[in-house]
Amino acid sequence: VEPVKEPNLNASLVATTIADQLVRRMPHKRVCNQAVDRVMSAGAKGVRIRLSGRINGAEIARREKFQSGTIPLSTIREDVDFAVSPALTKSGYVGVKVWICRK
Repeated sequence: VEPVKEPNLNASLVATTIADQLVRRMPHKRVCNQAVDRVMSAGAKGVRIRLSGRINGAEIARREKFQSGTIPLSTIREDVDFAVSPALTKSGYVGVKVWICRK
């Protein structure tokens, strides 16, 4: 087992952290904006976070996207880390997807 050198540049750790905070009923905008700031200050080239589902217990499901920097999704040359983590909230599942482009 090898420890992660920079946990804020690991998409699966960021996604599970966001999902855990959503389960604890924290405001989704604050959670995602803080995560974007942490990832960018850790030295990432870009980050994209997408929430989909009944965000904040809304009656109609929707998608929200939080993004900073560049995320090239159509090239293989860039080091893009991707992770999905579902959050089971009181009103149902909220999907959390995270893309991190490392330098």
